[in-house]
Amino acid sequence: MCFNSFYMSLNSLKRASDIEISSQLTGNVNIDTPQKVNIDALKLKMIKQEKKDNFKNKAIVVSLFFGLGVLGYFVSI
Repeated sequence: MCFNSFYMSLNSLKRASDIEISSQLTGNVNIDTPQKVNIDALKLKMIKQEKKDNFKNKAIVVSLFFGLGVLGYFVSI
């Protein structure tokens, strides 16, 4: 049991050392605060990027088929 608690405390120290805390300078006082991330804003940004990528992919496919159609039309004449 003692070994388990020792292992857990080492593990928590290892994880705590991986977290970076940014310092934020306000006036003459230096305050250390963890950065907060708005998950909804990140999801919205990701959704917008996916929509943009989907539009680009659709435009490429439509252009490819249109070009093949025009080429096929001129070759068949």
